[in-house]
Amino acid sequence: MQNMKQKIYHISIFLLFWFCGAVYPQNHKADILQQDLSGLFDNSSMIGILGEDCSRIDIHFAEVRKIDDREYEIKGVSRTRLSLICPFEGNIFIDSISSCFQIMKSECTEVDGFIYGHYSFEEYGDKRYSGTFSGSFKQGYRMRGQQIEKGRNEIVELKLNLSEYRGKWKSAKGLTKVCSWADEIIPDTPANFCLFNDAGEWVVSPKYRKNGWDNLYNAYHNENLTTDEIQKARGVEEQKWWVNKSQSCKIN
Repeated sequence: MQNMKQKIYHISIFLLFWFCGAVYPQNHKADILQQDLSGLFDNSSMIGILGEDCSRIDIHFAEVRKIDDREYEIKGVSRTRLSLICPFEGNIFIDSISSCFQIMKSECTEVDGFIYGHYSFEEYGDKRYSGTFSGSFKQGYRMRGQQIEKGRNEIVELKLNLSEYRGKWKSAKGLTKVCSWADEIIPDTPANFCLFNDAGEWVVSPKYRKNGWDNLYNAYHNENLTTDEIQKARGVEEQKWWVNKSQSCKIN
């Protein structure tokens, strides 16, 4: 049964990206680029990994400003292992736009295409903890008349990332680590990083939970906790941790 689910998943992903592979005609692409696409990135919260030990990292984009048709300024906050919080700022650069031929349209899913590009964000503050993020990204979108909005997907089983960032983090001292994050399925993780339960949700394997993932497991998947313990863990997951951010890196 599990093998069948995996086959269906791989076939679905293949078909999705086959249908989403067509690049828009140049004039339509220019029309999209001329719009202010800040709303596709603003107020985005994502989760990811940092380093080979897959330490948990949370990313929040707090402010977005259009510089020109292909460049946007981003201000945000990172949180590592639920404890180290660092503000950052930088830029994203749009490289290409593709469409999905309306194939991803339903009551639960709306995706007209993806925007692809690259990014560079620099954390500021204490150099013992800060560094630079860089890599490539993709962002799903949908058309609402002439307006472009964030794509929407409410079908967990699709395992579809509408926001995905794949790259590295380089410390002020020159240490480089893999660092990727997304809104759904974290890319670039080891094969044994997580398992998928019957509901299609990913659950971090015991090997990696000590690296900042224990609270997420306790909040939604640990059946051995009391109601109060579960609610406490969920409170941590659902809090707006990026509010009242410091002007430098700080440890909670």
